[in-house]
Parts: sequence; C-alpha cells; structure tokens
Amino acid sequence: MARLLQNLMNEYDGEEDSRILNIKNVRLGALLLCVLCEAAALFFTDWKIFGAGLILGGGVAQLLFRQHELGIGKMFGGGDPKKITVSNYFLRLLIRGVAVFAAIKNPNVSILGCVLGLLSISYAIYALAFLNAFLHRKNRKGGIG
Repeated sequence: MARLLQNLMNEYDGEEDSRILNIKNVRLGALLLCVLCEAAALFFTDWKIFGAGLILGGGVAQLLFRQHELGIGKMFGGGDPKKITVSNYFLRLLIRGVAVFAAIKNPNVSILGCVLGLLSISYAIYALAFLNAFLHRKNRKGGIG
C-alpha cells in the first residue's frame, strides 16, 4: 500500500497528458461508477428512488471535489495551511451531512444511493490508481507498449 501511495505522489511529476490519474478521468470514473450502481439497482430495488439518491450524492461529491481542489489552491497561494485544511474539512463534512439528512427525510431518495454517490469520487480515485499501477506493472514486464 505504501508503494501504491508513493506511485500516486510521483504521478504528479510526469507530463499532464500521459497521466491516467487526472481530474477529468476521476470525474468520468465517478460517473461510470454511478451508472454501474444504477444498473445493479435495477435488480434489487426501485431504480428511480435509487437513481435519485445517486444523483444527489454524486452531484454533491462532484461539488465537494471541486471545493477541495480550490482549497488546495488557497493553501499554495498563501495563508495558514492548517486553518484552511481544518475549515475546509468541516465545511465538506457539514455538506455531506446535509445531503445524507436530505436523503433520510425525503422518501423519494434512497439513502444507500446517496451514500454510494458521495463515495463515487473516492472509489474512482482508487480504481484509477490501481489501473495505473497495473499498467505500469505491465510496462515494466514488457507486456503493454
């Protein structure tokens, strides 16, 4: 796991176009994970309610990802990094809580769908990191490229 995290940190040293783990791919991966969850929901639950939860959670996750990106930009622009980090963390936590609370109170929105939507960005980042590690492993062995 430490080697995977080190590879993720070293990923930002390469060229912008050749990276697998970039913002566009993370957002696309999160969208694909939401579509896969919705497809799985067709078999187990009411797909409209689950889809509404995924839209709520996925939309909030995308907005929080952008807010996190802007917060990192503020840290590099100056200011107290610890204060900015803590305040942004609690703001994102509060927004997540409001989204889950809205899903709990609204009977037309699935709580599970909302939570899976909120987690879609994290899972997309992990999936892209493992894909990147797999492709680099194949390149070292001479399999791809």
